[in-house]
Amino acid sequence: MKKRICLLLVLSLCGLIASAETRRTEIIGQGTAWETKVYFRDTGFPGPTVMMIGGIHGNEPAGAQAAEQIRHWPLAKGKFIAIPRANVAGLGAHTRYLPGAPAEQRDLNRNFPGERLEDGTRGDLANALWMQVLKHKPDWLFDLHEGYEFHKSHQPKAGKAKSVGSSIIYDRGELDALVNRMLAAANAAVTDPERKFVPIGRGPKRTGLVSAAIRFLNIKGMILETTHQFQRLPIRTRQHRAMMNIALNHVGLIARDCSNVMAPKKPGNQLYIGLYDGTGSSERGVSNVVRSLLAEPGFTVSQLGPDDIRSEVISQFQAVVFSGGSGSKQAGTIGKEAATAVRDYVKGGGGYLGICAGAYLCSAHYGWSLDLVDTHVFTGYREIEGKGRKSMWYRGKGTNQKMQLTEAGRKLFTSIPEHVEVRYQNGPIVSPKNLPHLPDYKVLAHFRSEKVLYPPQKGTMINTPAIVEGRFGNGRVISISPHPEATKGLEPMIPMAVKAIARDH
Repeated sequence: MKKRICLLLVLSLCGLIASAETRRTEIIGQGTAWETKVYFRDTGFPGPTVMMIGGIHGNEPAGAQAAEQIRHWPLAKGKFIAIPRANVAGLGAHTRYLPGAPAEQRDLNRNFPGERLEDGTRGDLANALWMQVLKHKPDWLFDLHEGYEFHKSHQPKAGKAKSVGSSIIYDRGELDALVNRMLAAANAAVTDPERKFVPIGRGPKRTGLVSAAIRFLNIKGMILETTHQFQRLPIRTRQHRAMMNIALNHVGLIARDCSNVMAPKKPGNQLYIGLYDGTGSSERGVSNVVRSLLAEPGFTVSQLGPDDIRSEVISQFQAVVFSGGSGSKQAGTIGKEAATAVRDYVKGGGGYLGICAGAYLCSAHYGWSLDLVDTHVFTGYREIEGKGRKSMWYRGKGTNQKMQLTEAGRKLFTSIPEHVEVRYQNGPIVSPKNLPHLPDYKVLAHFRSEKVLYPPQKGTMINTPAIVEGRFGNGRVISISPHPEATKGLEPMIPMAVKAIARDH
């Protein structure tokens, strides 16, 4: 019998027999403000049962996003239960606590059995999560969190608790060797010694979910903590994936390096979008795009750092988005090799949406441009009397400008009025570059007013394209000069644009 099981496992790993995996999704708290999904996967092969939870604290998005990515990893054996967004209401409100909960219940991770199993849980959500643990009886439980400062270097004031950021919290002993390997994986890309991940072997805090699972159910568990101070979200999610990759390979749930897997091979009806979130992109702009996309059903967004702009990563997504900030800094940060990867991705059928800085980036104007759409940018320097030599791309502080959709634009942005006012913050003023290797673009909207800071700019913006669409190889590109994602009522233009360019949609 053992030989047969081993043979089936080997054949499955080699792809020589059809996968026996079954999947299902449960909803806990259906109809409530804390309604969330539980994803259950059973490979059909004997192995460990692993449970992973993210987003217990709503101001810790890295755990939630990493858990959403990890739940798609290809399994070798065993069962996998994932609850990526445990505190949905808190994540939506960007608060640690459960919005609207009584004071004694607001910290979700303090609502589980503490001194005795009979103490039970406090609150409906804590009870629902605890029931999932009791129902599935996992062998392993991983809870993904993030701290506010780096544990190794944090020096709190007297009476203040030391942050647990960048650590693994567990019961010292049997798991020491595994924890050390997980720490090494997370630290591989950490250059500052003061930001290194460290073990905290005193065990998880009482009344927390992992503590209750360890103490009362004899489950092997640990809390993985990244740090949000000075680190953008893609760095933190990558650290979570690096640690979980070691852990899940160790227990046998997966059988290869999955640390760069962020989306499923078969997306189904869901659109998986990669959004650049690194130097050159505005954090507010990134947040606005995320909010605009997630306001519509059917989108999952992964924020990508400069190291993620590689073919093996971006090929997992139906579209990539580069939002506002600085196009030249985005180009300089990702580098020429990544720029080639983006071009190859779009040429092969992927979608590209550029907003403001991202529109500069996808133009055909600069030496650092991606050359995805045939747009020339109005820029250059002029001598301004009394002010000296000034660059023409800069038109001053942000304002609202009039914009009119074309017939093609009205067909795409079906719920948007023909005439609108849209936020403008020095996005590119474009005209055809007329390069022979790029097809003509289609205008989706025109500016019908203009922002002028210097006399030579007068008349150069009004009636020029505000939004254009172009083809690059087998892919589609939409370039948006203004900021509909930052304009009340125009936010739906972002998911509409993404749907239009998304691959295989």
